[in-house]
Amino acid sequence: MQVYIEYVLIDNLVIDYLLLKAACFITGRTARKKRLFFSAILGAVIALTYPLISGVKLISVLVKLLSGLLIVLTATSYKTFREYYITALMFFVLTFLTGGAIIGVFSILNLDYSNELSIAVMIIPAYLAVKAASEIVRYIYRQKNVMSKCLEVELSLNGTVVKGRGFFDTGNALYHGQDPVVIINKSFAKKLLGDFHCVKIIEISVKTVIGESKNLAFKIAELKIYKKDKVNIYNNVTVCVSAKLLGDGYDVILHPDFMEESICEVDAVKVKEVS
Repeated sequence: MQVYIEYVLIDNLVIDYLLLKAACFITGRTARKKRLFFSAILGAVIALTYPLISGVKLISVLVKLLSGLLIVLTATSYKTFREYYITALMFFVLTFLTGGAIIGVFSILNLDYSNELSIAVMIIPAYLAVKAASEIVRYIYRQKNVMSKCLEVELSLNGTVVKGRGFFDTGNALYHGQDPVVIINKSFAKKLLGDFHCVKIIEISVKTVIGESKNLAFKIAELKIYKKDKVNIYNNVTVCVSAKLLGDGYDVILHPDFMEESICEVDAVKVKEVS
């Protein structure tokens, strides 16, 4: 039985720590490791009382609820009750998801919950569930951040006009000679080129962290970058065709050089020639 208690303590300690850390991360709370560890220990100690009150369902649920609220309260500092409420709510949501993951894994593997080894391996599905939830939220935040910085763009060539969303990427340091280069999706390139074969196609060396590649490029007649009621127009812009799809939510990676003069009024549209 001594080994069983140790397993229960370690199991609850690790899972509570993971849940608290994820809840704070998702809600934007800053939490120190020592404080999270202390709260996780508190939760693990309280968990030892669960078997003693398991016979009374209402009391058992109440104790688990109050213990969850307590360890969330001690995990970090809160400026308002709303911050605490949201963090606690996220903690319980993650707890629910983690419990479902554990039940799913144990059902698939036909494991006995009372087995000491089974108690130890609960950490694995719990970790995977928390990790998955955190990555999903991280992805949503990242996409939201990208979308907030996207602008409507319009590319023109040989009378063909293609509209989409552009994203200013400060990491785009691609030039053709002295000309800044805009990166576009293959689908954009096909629409722009159409059936015309008089466009001069060139190759541009693109260097990335995984190596260097040769990408097709050509010049378009006009690039418009919109922002609400303002627009910048650039002529004779070099565009490079991306070998793979760009990020979700945008079709064009704009060069930071086009950010410098920013946006000008529609009634006094600025035209910049790119040699």
